[in-house]
Amino acid sequence: MLVTVSTPGKIYLSGEHVVVYGKPALLSCINKRVFVTVEGNIDKLTISSLDNRYIREIISTLKNYYRLKKIPPVKITVDSELKPGYHLGSSAAVAVATLAGLLFYLKKIWNPEIVNKLAYKAEKFKHYNPSGADNSSVTYGGFVWYRKELEFLKSIWQIPLKLSPHLNNFYLIDTGPSHESTASLVKFVAARFNKNKKLFASLFNLNEIQTKNIAVALRTGRAPQLIEAIRSTEKTLEKIGVVSQKVLPFIRSVEKSGGAAKILGGGGRKEGVGYLLCFASPKNLLQQLAKRFNYHLEEIILGEEGLRLESKK
Repeated sequence: MLVTVSTPGKIYLSGEHVVVYGKPALLSCINKRVFVTVEGNIDKLTISSLDNRYIREIISTLKNYYRLKKIPPVKITVDSELKPGYHLGSSAAVAVATLAGLLFYLKKIWNPEIVNKLAYKAEKFKHYNPSGADNSSVTYGGFVWYRKELEFLKSIWQIPLKLSPHLNNFYLIDTGPSHESTASLVKFVAARFNKNKKLFASLFNLNEIQTKNIAVALRTGRAPQLIEAIRSTEKTLEKIGVVSQKVLPFIRSVEKSGGAAKILGGGGRKEGVGYLLCFASPKNLLQQLAKRFNYHLEEIILGEEGLRLESKK
């Protein structure tokens, strides 16, 4: 038997970092995916991926949940359109796709809810304190509103959004990989939060307001409100300390041109921040800015489908 499943990458429209502290995050799946194929093997487990150790941890998570002493010999192949370290939810997408593929191969079970729960456990191997937003977003797809109320209580809502054509102007700007892992950045924010809880609580509250404003702007099709809300959420992330000085001139240039730009996910403190998310029109103006700063521009589509069974043979 051979099973192939896929999972999309995701972007944060708002709520990165603050989601760890019980604030809401608004995420969208994008048209870049991870494909995982699980097939029978002759006599042993074979893994082909960029991080075989992580795949073994994912397998252990599944085995522990179902109390399996071992699994039959299989070959697991991971093919990804997501750049690791660029804050597109690569590790979450790999976990979700691998778990879904294995679960279907071993037990003929297709259950996104179980997969999502197990992916959250697997993500703890990669990240210091994952919120659960990444794995939830790439599992369910579309636009996801996520809030972690308690460790055992998470609110996950798929928002029925269909972007107006004039709002379909989102792009990724490649600033180079972040020199810091998401885990180290989460720890950095936690240390700063513990030193000045009053200031950071205020920043987290401001971010929550802008997350709601972005959701409303997308729903109502109001571009000016969307731009203002994205700019404001970026400002809170700068004050939190996860936006490197290197990318600030580009962000300010996008704003001066009438658009908005913000970091995605963990961000970065020293050099690149991975991708920046930009909302700008017209495209050629953003292309000119990217060229001036020696950055690469990529078009993306928001609201893409989540976990998907591609084939079974």
